[in-house]
Amino acid sequence: MSTARLNVWVTQVGKPCRIDSERTWFVHILHCNGEILEWCGRRFVNLKTECGHLDVEIPPGCYTVVATWSPSHSTTNVPTSLGNHISHLSIVRANCGDHVCVTLFPPTLHFCGIWWLAALNDAVRLEALPRDVAGRAQEAVKAALEATQVKVDPFTTTMQKSLRAAAEENG
Repeated sequence: MSTARLNVWVTQVGKPCRIDSERTWFVHILHCNGEILEWCGRRFVNLKTECGHLDVEIPPGCYTVVATWSPSHSTTNVPTSLGNHISHLSIVRANCGDHVCVTLFPPTLHFCGIWWLAALNDAVRLEALPRDVAGRAQEAVKAALEATQVKVDPFTTTMQKSLRAAAEENG
């Protein structure tokens, strides 16, 4: 066998260890430069999951895999999402005859927000972003997180504690 089998599992929003068997997700398989995989007359975009799972045959290669709540409707079929309903990207390497599994984690608004705040702090520390610009962005993100009616999930609460500890440690 010269192809590979890719099994994609998508978890529940904010619950990285629970497969989402309730929602249909749309999986997109891209080359590592962001172009959609096209092979044997097929574009690997908007592939529907069933019970949080997709099983698909792909050619050997290295790919980026992502899932969204909604199918792409653009003429180029670029993966998009409505709101924050997109999974993290995962990189998979599929060799001839491999059976590859990947689990995609769709984070919550809060999870994305705390990591955006951490990224802004790192950019300031690395002198890649002026402190005042980062400060304005951080205030906007904090205000959005405080204003949302979405409850903070337990996974994010734990991550917030870790990020605060790291920030205190780094001054």
